[in-house]
Amino acid sequence: MLLTAVYSEPGACYFDKKGAAAVNYPLSIYVVKDTVKTVNRCERQAHDFYGRGLFKKAIIQWKKVLHLQPDNAFAMFMLGKSYMGAGEKEKGEYLCDQAIAIGEQSDKNICHSVEGF
Repeated sequence: MLLTAVYSEPGACYFDKKGAAAVNYPLSIYVVKDTVKTVNRCERQAHDFYGRGLFKKAIIQWKKVLHLQPDNAFAMFMLGKSYMGAGEKEKGEYLCDQAIAIGEQSDKNICHSVEGF
């Protein structure tokens, strides 16, 4: 599950021995549901554009997803594939490599999700 636009209310603010401010956050985290809906809508549109060969439009949608979810490895991988489809092979390969690295760091296998793309 990907979290998007999360925030938490500060529980307390204090200063450490060196005078640096530190904030104690409680365990409750809030997810902005509208952002999740926006991400889902952009992903659907991006898949549709990609499938129809409208790679530049797909790039716009994948960028929107990554703006809201910068660590979304799948979206980054598909952005790379869209760049390759639009003729920007080097940029696309770089993004795909980055996406794979992010996926490996978070123990998520994105390769099974992109079959057929």
